[in-house]
Amino acid sequence: MRYKKYFFLSFLACTSALSKAQETISDVIRDSLVLNTKEKHAELLEAYINYNKAKGDYRIQIVSGSLATANETLKNLDKSFSDWPNSIDFESPSFRLRIGNFKTRLEAERMLIAVRKKYKNAVLLKPQHIQKDQ
Repeated sequence: MRYKKYFFLSFLACTSALSKAQETISDVIRDSLVLNTKEKHAELLEAYINYNKAKGDYRIQIVSGSLATANETLKNLDKSFSDWPNSIDFESPSFRLRIGNFKTRLEAERMLIAVRKKYKNAVLLKPQHIQKDQ
């Protein structure tokens, strides 16, 4: 009977020590998983930012034609659109006057409605995907 008490006490001591050891190991494993998750999140965030930089912005094309037509339209650009970024781009066989840098399609479509009141032939251009050298 006396041995049963000692056996029982030693059994309890061992199981409580083992359970504490397992708890510590699981905490260490859990912490390393959190660390790995944070690293993965940072990598995903960086990849997302780089993708958004590379994909470009929505633009509105006002006119397509000769260089003289594009320059004349740019010179007479409506005051409400003159503050927007603009450029004259050459895509064979014509020059194109493009305005705006819109991050979202929704914002670009809202502005397109306003631009079409003045320039009936305005069109929304999708972002150009830039290919990275691999």
